[in-house]
Amino acid sequence: MKIGYFGTPFYSVQLLEALFSEGHEILFVVTNMDKPIGRKKIITPPPVKEFALKHGIPVFQFPSIKEESAISSINSVLTDLNIVFAYGSIIPEKIFSHPICGTINLHTSLLPKYRGASPIESAILSGDKYTGVSIQYITEELDSGDIITQKQIEILENDNAETLLNKLTQGGTREILNLLKSYNGKKFPATPQDHLQSSHCRKILSQDRKLNFQTSATEVFNKIRAFYPYHTAYCNFRDKRLNILESRLITEANWGGISGETGEILLVDKKTLVAKCGDGGGVEILLLQPENKNQMTALEFINGYRIKEGERLT
Repeated sequence: MKIGYFGTPFYSVQLLEALFSEGHEILFVVTNMDKPIGRKKIITPPPVKEFALKHGIPVFQFPSIKEESAISSINSVLTDLNIVFAYGSIIPEKIFSHPICGTINLHTSLLPKYRGASPIESAILSGDKYTGVSIQYITEELDSGDIITQKQIEILENDNAETLLNKLTQGGTREILNLLKSYNGKKFPATPQDHLQSSHCRKILSQDRKLNFQTSATEVFNKIRAFYPYHTAYCNFRDKRLNILESRLITEANWGGISGETGEILLVDKKTLVAKCGDGGGVEILLLQPENKNQMTALEFINGYRIKEGERLT
């Protein structure tokens, strides 16, 4: 097929690379603008752009894809289908309706659940046992298009944002490759979403990542894994920020109740760091990062900071 591809971050490269390897003709890539990265603010191209340039694929970048000049440039190339995966900007109707078979989007939830910017984090935060991918036609309303196909994927207790993203990207890539094999020159059959069942998730803000030890151990545990490693959950310790990167859930049932005040640090065998939560359970902190310091294990933190039992995380 003749395809136009819209994507930006590193995980979007996986789908683009698979399409390219399968022999589809990628006529162009549309990606976000280069931006400064790191402490030195080095202007860096998006990963999708780097892959495209390496393989001789034309690249479009626009400060605003809604400008008529952008629309004209993209629509000057007629494709059979446009595919979108994590592009990062709203695509106008003049563009998504232009290809012969329209424009499809790979979304990392089982729509209509979790429409919006943070479906992976939202699924983990909610304690869902399953999520999935949806391939849908793009419409003017975000993530509201007719669904072509979906694939359910299990969320394991040890999944975090990174591992779940990997599973969803791999599953979504397989679904799109299989879908394209059925192409017959016409639009793919699709089913309208039940809009009454829709839920929405917004972009993650800094305050969303603040841990509250008054909540249950499960909620604290889910928040830690929902944001690792692309964002990090955090709390305060000794009046400084403390990022919590990895943890293990300890419920009241599997430990018989944890003594102490909410947020209190409990030391087990002087090498295990547990924070008491509001429901009588706790989280064992495995990996953390004090403010302006490198990542460290709980044992390194205990020894390096001379942690005393009874100190609190807030």
